[in-house]
Amino acid sequence: MIAAPDRDQDRFRLVARNIASDYARDKVAKALYAAVVDGLEFGPRDLPLAEDRDWIREAIAAPLQEASDVAIQVLASSVGRALERAPNDLLDRYARSHHLQELGIE
Repeated sequence: MIAAPDRDQDRFRLVARNIASDYARDKVAKALYAAVVDGLEFGPRDLPLAEDRDWIREAIAAPLQEASDVAIQVLASSVGRALERAPNDLLDRYARSHHLQELGIE
């Protein structure tokens, strides 16, 4: 059975909305921050001045936010495509399940 394009978009939006939560963005940003910190390898002796540490935090904030947003978008899209190929109408069942949750019915 081939789903209608509007129905597909609704299902993908549902998946994206559930994956692209503030909680998920925070977790991705923290992971990317850890990767940057590990990659830059600044120790306390390298950056003894608070203003240097503050400057670096500020300088990487925008790239971290941008990378987090892109990572979440790509992840949501990839998961949506994977669920679309899942057996036994898994994506439809997921959509129905979450639709009922949004209505307050468990």
